[in-house]
Amino acid sequence: MLVVSNLHCYYGRIHALKGISLHVKSGEIVVLIGGNGAGKSTALKAISGIVQAASGTVTFNNNDITHISPDKIVMAGISHVPEGRRIFPRLTVEDNLLLGAFTRRDSSEIKKDMGKMKELFPVLANRSKQYAGTLSGGEQQMLAIARGLMSRPSLLLLDEPTMGLAPVIAQDIYRQVIYLNKEQGLAILIVEQNARIALGLAERGYIIETGRIMLEGNCRELKQSNEIKRAYLGKDYREVWE
Repeated sequence: MLVVSNLHCYYGRIHALKGISLHVKSGEIVVLIGGNGAGKSTALKAISGIVQAASGTVTFNNNDITHISPDKIVMAGISHVPEGRRIFPRLTVEDNLLLGAFTRRDSSEIKKDMGKMKELFPVLANRSKQYAGTLSGGEQQMLAIARGLMSRPSLLLLDEPTMGLAPVIAQDIYRQVIYLNKEQGLAILIVEQNARIALGLAERGYIIETGRIMLEGNCRELKQSNEIKRAYLGKDYREVWE
């Protein structure tokens, strides 16, 4: 479904992505993990067109989307839920959901999808007329994901969806992510710092470090890699990981 090939991106003179390659198959969950500043978020922004690639290609369903605008990438079937949620705090929950469907013109179907989002995240149904900025962090993350789903994507990009959330809320978020994948067949590419959680969630994973893919493979195999444990958890990794 998604193929990223030898992608290079810069912020001014900073070489943020140094020839990364990855792919996501239809209907699978893939994780991209690494430390702060590794290039995880930049990779998602390059896929969704927010950051322009200096070289390399991004193809989606066999179409080159490397240099097309973000709105057209959304229309092609990719939705990006950014780090930090980025909801519109002075708009209501309902208006935030409507903005997620800004590329669509099928009003009756949009209304149906809003109902589905409120079923998926019941708290949103109780807060539909409430300003989004007054929601808790977990509720805002649910809203951000629901807004991303309103464009009816076939690939969802999730950037640190549980950052700053209490463990019980994070678990609830990931339960819904698994539901979207297993029950609705949605392909999902997740960026995470928490390696243990991320590798337990997905089928395949990529480890990124300073803009380069350091390792890739089956998540069960990656989870057992002593090299990865030491790299991301330090010399006393057994106490943390196991």
